[in-house]
Amino acid sequence: MSGFTIEFSPWGRFHARKKPEEIRRWLGRIGDAGTEAFRGGMGNYPPASAPGAWPNNRTGRLSGSIRSVVTSNSVTIGTSMPYSGFLRNGTSKMARRKMSD
Repeated sequence: MSGFTIEFSPWGRFHARKKPEEIRRWLGRIGDAGTEAFRGGMGNYPPASAPGAWPNNRTGRLSGSIRSVVTSNSVTIGTSMPYSGFLRNGTSKMARRKMSD
């Protein structure tokens, strides 16, 4: 039986560098994908959307207003339509619809 030797050479110091432009680009891709997923989940009116389902498009204004906003460390996907809160939370006469939580 012949002998053998195992040598271990530890790595040098590891340095991670934060690249803000790469992070923003990555967050932008997430925002774009989320926006498209949200729009893709919406059906067409008629009929009205069912409680708990994605809202159906009547005019296209809601889906057309969906945007993503990227900051240095986050992405937010939302809409500026005033009635989106009613769809998300429901009302006394309408159950909530599936909106991005």
